[in-house]
Amino acid sequence: MKEKTLTLKLTGYIVKGISDLNSWGGGNACIKMKPFNVKSINKKNLLDNINDNGFGVESINGAICDVYENFQGTLRYLKTIIVGTISEHTKEYYRGGE
Repeated sequence: MKEKTLTLKLTGYIVKGISDLNSWGGGNACIKMKPFNVKSINKKNLLDNINDNGFGVESINGAICDVYENFQGTLRYLKTIIVGTISEHTKEYYRGGE
């Protein structure tokens, strides 16, 4: 059998993770973000795109972002970056403690 090779190009980054937020009426909470695409990884790009997955909150304080390299639809984990302010509750939730 002839050996085959497949080459994929890096097309950007997919970011998934957990947003730390303040809900309407008070209280801190966290929610799984809707994944988003960015062309480059820096804190400004991440802060500009973190989201509440359409839930609707008073404010988003920050997020724990899992960054994946996107090779034409094939994802490879790169790193985790924390942006903004994250509560202990959100950190615990991310680690699977709740």
